Amino acid sequence: MVRTLRGNLLYALVAGSLLCACGDSPPDPSASSATPNKPVPRKVEGLPPEMVAAVSAGSTATAISVHFALGATPVVNQALPLDLAITPHGEFDSVSAHIDGPDGLAVTVGNSLDPVTSISPEKIIKHQLVLLPVREGVFMLTVGIDTMGKEGNITRIFSIPVIVSAAAPPRPAPAPAPAAPTKP
Repeated sequence: MVRTLRGNLLYALVAGSLLCACGDSPPDPSASSATPNKPVPRKVEGLPPEMVAAVSAGSTATAISVHFALGATPVVNQALPLDLAITPHGEFDSVSAHIDGPDGLAVTVGNSLDPVTSISPEKIIKHQLVLLPVREGVFMLTVGIDTMGKEGNITRIFSIPVIVSAAAPPRPAPAPAPAAPTKP
């Protein structure tokens, strides 16, 4: 009697778990690939291919975007040119910028961009600066973009990562010229 009770209980557990699993279907692959509806920064026409986007704080890249290109490999105690491209995606009365480097990465030339007032949406504002890394490490250059428009004066923050090495990478030695064949 105990044996049949245990057997019935086992069958009831198996049947219950099978019934619970019936409603469980594999996840829909199209549902997992959907992304939330958030604004995507636009591609900027006319940017050189070597320029990459600076990291924006929040969703500021939908109103204005910042791209940059390093002019050389960042090495300690060697001047490092940096090109900025600021692209407003809307109407602004003026745009200005201020660039700050952390301790170890000095902005020696071009730490600010005076207000630009002749602004058209999607028209690139170019700015050049020179950095001087004084020690190796990973640094974040901070770019503050001040815009004046219908919404008032808004400062948007962007970050540019710079990885500085201690010494210039060694240049490959030129390959030796092949030896001339000798005749016996």
